[in-house]
Amino acid sequence: MHTPVSVHKRLPMLMQVFAGLCVLTVAACSPIVDDRGHRWDTPVNELVTLNVTTRDEVREKLGSPSTQSTFGDETWYYINAVKKSRGILSPEITEQQVTRIVFDASGVVASMNQYNLKDGQNISIVTRETPTEGHSLGFVEQIMGNIGRFNKGSSGSVTDNRRGRK
Repeated sequence: MHTPVSVHKRLPMLMQVFAGLCVLTVAACSPIVDDRGHRWDTPVNELVTLNVTTRDEVREKLGSPSTQSTFGDETWYYINAVKKSRGILSPEITEQQVTRIVFDASGVVASMNQYNLKDGQNISIVTRETPTEGHSLGFVEQIMGNIGRFNKGSSGSVTDNRRGRK
């Protein structure tokens, strides 16, 4: 004969399942921290001296820059950002440090600036498109437009019948 299991015997098992679900829930909500870029133990202003430190010394002390200017004075940027994400939410930048170093014509540090997250500005992206002359052909129109366009001439070279060109 089957004897029913008492509620007192099931209670510890239910408590363990509940505790396990609580641990999984808390673990899923703990943030994932992503630290990228350049970070130094010593403050940058102690490593780089204006009008003294050369380009090679900066590269030796700070490493290769994250990016460089493409026009104007030679400028190096060292960027560090910390992003935190929780669960399915989008990552959020919680810290950002940008170090801008400008070199003079002789390759010596002329100026240095540091910016943080508060100094940043949001830039809206323009979605307009530049118009082009004429009309755009669809895929089928392009294929049909090329039918009969090219024929082999008597010399074996390909002639464009529409323009009379080889």
